Amino acid sequence: MEEKKQILIIEDHDCIRLLLGKLLSKEHNVTTRKDGLDGMAWLGQGNIPDLVILDMQMPRINGFEFLSNLRSSGFFRNIPVLVVSGDENPDRLIEFKKLGISGFIAKPFNPTKIHETIASIFGNVPKIIATV
Repeated sequence: MEEKKQILIIEDHDCIRLLLGKLLSKEHNVTTRKDGLDGMAWLGQGNIPDLVILDMQMPRINGFEFLSNLRSSGFFRNIPVLVVSGDENPDRLIEFKKLGISGFIAKPFNPTKIHETIASIFGNVPKIIATV
């Protein structure tokens, strides 16, 4: 059996953070943090997730600041980041894409879309078998 991937969810809204954690915890090891500062502290303890799910608008360190710090780090720069946000400002999305996000999902999100996007990021895209 394949080892579970580690996902760090950084989201300031408790209900969304809990929902994402519950949604993903059967297939993955999930750690949640309420904002970018807490996320940076968790990384600073030597933790390296396989994926970060990141909200854009948060107190203290927002998603853009967190991602900028992540990408400027020699140690954490290659961690894939999936942005899940209600902010679909095209200019902001361009900035995130310049920082190398692996994907974007708008809130409110479809749980199936979250699973499919994560599977794609991890290279585990399910194969569709046609029956005749």
